[in-house]
Amino acid sequence: MFSRKPADDPPAPDLDEVAEVRAQMINGFLALHEDIAPAFDAADGMRVDLVARGWSPPMAEMLVATWLQRTLINLTPLIGGPQ
Repeated sequence: MFSRKPADDPPAPDLDEVAEVRAQMINGFLALHEDIAPAFDAADGMRVDLVARGWSPPMAEMLVATWLQRTLINLTPLIGGPQ
């Protein structure tokens, strides 16, 4: 059960493929950051505004977290839905 033969090892990954997958992931994360950064900036501004208007910081954080969650859900495309 615990004995392995060298033939059982998976083949070494192709370094060009690994580099390509990394580049695709980095580009995807950068695109994601570009899409959702304005929502986080708006949420931070809303939180500061609510605290300035007299809301307690925990309550303001909770309200903004709820708004941000709904906004991020609305930004997420549905599989098979309109893009």
